Amino acid sequence: MLAHNAHNAHKAHKAHKAHKAHKAALLREAFEPLAQHVSVKNLRQRSTILAFDVDIDDRTFSRRFFANALARELLMRPIGTTVYAMPPYILSDDEIALLATRTRDTLDATLSEHAA
Repeated sequence: MLAHNAHNAHKAHKAHKAHKAHKAALLREAFEPLAQHVSVKNLRQRSTILAFDVDIDDRTFSRRFFANALARELLMRPIGTTVYAMPPYILSDDEIALLATRTRDTLDATLSEHAA
């Protein structure tokens, strides 16, 4: 009985790792266009956590980005000019694409406010 449970636990762990790796790959693919944005520096990823730095000298950036993200139904709290995306594992492939698109829209809106 114990050997059977251990085998099932091992299979479940392998399945979870594969699912997590799949989600991480989808996130990277969805966010890759953001790496080409003129104001984005150092897009990086660790598993399903992504971060990027925004090349802007603006002490209000994080507050404004947060507000613009909420307006787009995203909960993202930048630290300074570094934006982190830490989505839950249960996001569907379409929701990952939507997260990336809305993050780009949020960035563009926030930067346009600064330029105005």
